[in-house]
Amino acid sequence: MTGVDDLMWRGMRVEDAAACAELMAAAERVDVTGENYSVDDVAEELADPSRDLDVDTIAVLDGERLVAMGHLMGSTEVWDVHMIGCPGVVHPDYRGRGIGTELVQRQLAGAAELHAARHPTVPGKISFGVADHVGDAVELMQAAGMEANRQFFEMEHDLRSGVPAPREPVAPWRLVPYTAGRDDEVRRAHNLAFRGHYGSTERDPATWKQWFTGNRNFRPELSFLMLDGTDEDAPVAAYLLGYFYDADLAATGKRDAWIGQLGTLPAYRGRGAGSVLLSQALAAYAGLGYDQAALSVDSANGSGALGLYQRVGFEVTKSWTSWERQIPARPVG
Repeated sequence: MTGVDDLMWRGMRVEDAAACAELMAAAERVDVTGENYSVDDVAEELADPSRDLDVDTIAVLDGERLVAMGHLMGSTEVWDVHMIGCPGVVHPDYRGRGIGTELVQRQLAGAAELHAARHPTVPGKISFGVADHVGDAVELMQAAGMEANRQFFEMEHDLRSGVPAPREPVAPWRLVPYTAGRDDEVRRAHNLAFRGHYGSTERDPATWKQWFTGNRNFRPELSFLMLDGTDEDAPVAAYLLGYFYDADLAATGKRDAWIGQLGTLPAYRGRGAGSVLLSQALAAYAGLGYDQAALSVDSANGSGALGLYQRVGFEVTKSWTSWERQIPARPVG
C-alpha cells in the first residue's frame, strides 16, 4: 500500500485543474458536502495572480495521479486579524494512510510562514472549515489539536413551493439591478458593511475581481442594489450579490441561485433593507425558473442574519465548523 513517504509533494500548477476537479468530485461522492467544482472553476482559482502556487498550495501525487491537495488562502489586506484558510482534501481511496495528517501539518507550517511574511504585527488565525457530518475530517482536526471555534450553517429555500410576497422599499429608498458601473462603490460598501464581522477582511480591487463580481459564477441578473434616493447618483445603502454554479447543476440537476453577499451599510441598519432585498431576490429567482435559493451564514452573527433568513423561509441543511489555531502578533520594532 502506498504510504506518505512514497508520494510526491509539490506545489500545484494551473495544468492540474482537471485532476483537481476529478479529485474533488471523488471526495464529494463520499462526503456529500455540496461542494462541486468544474475544471473551469479550479482553473480560475489556480490562476489567481495574488497567489504563489509553489508556496500557497500542496499537490500530493502517487505517480501521475493526484491523490490529495491543500491550499493556503491568506489575505492581502487585513484589519485586526490575518485569517488564513486551509482547505484540503484526500481522495477516499487513499484515506487512512496518514496522508491527511501530513497534509494538515504542512498546511499549519506553511500558514505560519505565510503570516510571518505578510502580516506579522497583527494576530493570525489559521482556519480549517470542516463539514460536521464528515467524521474522519473532524477526527483529523481533533488529532491536530485544533480548536472548534465557529459554526456556519448552509441554508436553502425551495422556490418551487412558493416565495413570500416581495416587500417594497420605503421612499426615498429605491431598488435597482446591479450594474458594473457601480462595482467599485459596491466593493467599498461591502468593506464598510462587513467591517468587524468574524473572518472578514478588506477586499482590494484585485481580490474583489477574483473572488466576487469578477468571478465566473457571478450573475448580475441575480444581484440587486438598494439606493438611498431617487437620483441616478444616489448612494448604495445595501446590496445583494448572487451567483450560479454550473458545477452544482451538473452534479445535482437543480438550478440553485446562491446568495453570496448581503450587506447593509451601518448608517442604514435597522430599517428593513435586508428583508426587502431578500424578498425581492427570491421573487426574481422564482420568476427566472430557479429551483432553490441557497446561502451560508455564521450561526453566531450578531446582526441577526440567521433569524432574517429563517423568517423568509430558509432552512438549515448542513453545518460546518471552523477549526482554528491562533498565531500571536509579533511586536513592532
